[in-house]
Amino acid sequence: PMAKVRLVSSRTLVDRVTATLQEIGVLHLESTPMEAAQIPLRPQVMDEPARQRRAELERLREELRRLFLLLPEISSEERINTEQVRHPGLTEGGIRHLADLLRPIAGRVDDLSAKLKTCEEELALLSKYELALAALAPFLRFIQESEELDHLGVTLEEREGSRDLLPLLREMMAKITDDRYELFHTRVDERLLVVFLVFPKAHSVRIRSLLWEEGIAELRLPASVSEKPLGEALRILLQKKAALPLEATRYRQELEEVALRWRQELAQYQKAVICCLEQIEARSLFYHTDMATFIYGWVPRCALATLSLRIGKEFGGKVVLEECLLGQKEWVHVPVVLRNLAFLQPFETLTRLIALPRYGSIDPTPYVALFFPLFYGMILGDVGYGLLLLAVAARVRRRYSQHPFLRDLSTVFFSASGMAILFGLLFGELFGELGAHVGLHPILNRMQAFIPLLAISVGIGTVHVVLGIALGALSAWRHGNRQECLAKLGGVTLVLSFISLMASLVGLVPGQWISAEVVGVLCSLIMIFALGGGRGAMELHNLVNVLSYLRLMGIGVASASLAFAANKLGGMVGNVLLAVAISGTLHGLNFVFGILSPTIQSLRLHYVEFFVFFFAPGGRPYKPFTHRHPALPLRG
Repeated sequence: PMAKVRLVSSRTLVDRVTATLQEIGVLHLESTPMEAAQIPLRPQVMDEPARQRRAELERLREELRRLFLLLPEISSEERINTEQVRHPGLTEGGIRHLADLLRPIAGRVDDLSAKLKTCEEELALLSKYELALAALAPFLRFIQESEELDHLGVTLEEREGSRDLLPLLREMMAKITDDRYELFHTRVDERLLVVFLVFPKAHSVRIRSLLWEEGIAELRLPASVSEKPLGEALRILLQKKAALPLEATRYRQELEEVALRWRQELAQYQKAVICCLEQIEARSLFYHTDMATFIYGWVPRCALATLSLRIGKEFGGKVVLEECLLGQKEWVHVPVVLRNLAFLQPFETLTRLIALPRYGSIDPTPYVALFFPLFYGMILGDVGYGLLLLAVAARVRRRYSQHPFLRDLSTVFFSASGMAILFGLLFGELFGELGAHVGLHPILNRMQAFIPLLAISVGIGTVHVVLGIALGALSAWRHGNRQECLAKLGGVTLVLSFISLMASLVGLVPGQWISAEVVGVLCSLIMIFALGGGRGAMELHNLVNVLSYLRLMGIGVASASLAFAANKLGGMVGNVLLAVAISGTLHGLNFVFGILSPTIQSLRLHYVEFFVFFFAPGGRPYKPFTHRHPALPLRG
């Protein structure tokens, strides 16, 4: 339940009221109150000094965000606890102080980051030449800079079916230089040779031309040393290769020192900047007259007393907190807080996959928490697969414990895996019929008891559909629509009477009830069309909805059949390893289908066959004006 409230204060207290509301952190501010059209209230207009202050704070926020991206993380022992930090207040002088503080820090961080980036880029570039440098390094002792000699490195790639290039290169060099050359080579890998040539400079142009014609690649060095003699270039690159990692390490250490010195204080300032910006934005939601200001909002009724007590203690009667009347027409504007018991809260994830329910409607979360694991377990229904699902859910929860969506989803599948194990014991299945070998005896054999399973599926579907229609009737009653409520109750009678009649005709219930069941069907039809008019015809579709639950049996039997086939095919192979491979592969596929298919079908039965009767989407999420997360007691 939510309360609509109005705070009235003098115009001089706007800043204090805003800061106090942010500190309390339970009021959802309303941007366009309905009363503004009835009372001569004017919206608050931001003046020029406030705009300039906001612009400067936004600049500081972006600068702080940029610094946190550049500064390394610090250890968990030294990391701040953002819930306990008391951030400094940012007055005009505080903003100037923060700007002056950031200027030298940003300059230092930018300088170190730029140097570190340069080192890393050069190291990445040198890594492309690492093999060539390693191959040519032993030849440096043969390189003596001379006005008469030239040096050249080439790479020879040996391919299957191609001619040997090394003898061809020797023949070409001997012919061009009259045997006045030296050739050294080393193997980099199975297919690549690096060759080092020394020859008179007079033959340089012709040698390079012939190498290009023969498709022999000349070793290319980085552009920074490409104009230098080969010997000097190699020495420079080898020196850089040794020095750059040390330089990069030094720059990283200096950045870590800056982070250790300033990160905690900058985090405090970052929180202060964000809070100030939120306060500035919140002030634009105030309305005013010549003498007073008004702010409207929504607060969970369980937190209203706390809010009133804090406002009274802080302002001593100078600020008035009033609860406004909340008409049913305003329910569409009321923000929604889902309030469920702790063990039900993870199932809110499945509700929110569709939408948040509107205020005043019914939260389907408790019913999803009851029926989703039931449907899932009935479809999967295998002890082995249930244990595997339990292990997967435990792994996901442990690895993603800080991710709310995945943490809640893993809890949902904990419940689903438990039901799969229970139904597996009922069906006597452990990776199919292997349960018989470990003493599991089926109470209900899925591969044989088709008729009982059909009856159970229809029975569960009847309960689920009837519950949905009954919740729809309750919702109509709450909204004052008595006629629709009675029409939906007629739909409940129709489903129960018709399913009971079918059961009597096939001998599942005593035949003497048939007359009463026919009367029930006729009366419910009269009730539906008399009260619901043409829309009453939609209630007839509820009978088809019940039949949709036969998928609980059909898909479950298909899963059991695939497990049976996996064991059968594995048993037909004489080789043990091959049998395990075949059976394991099929069981793996069945397990993947066992995760996806029951999930999809269970959600479909809720979203299509159940929610349609009562679920009213479109709720506004409750977003309290706060610099921290809403207090947990508001959830349950």
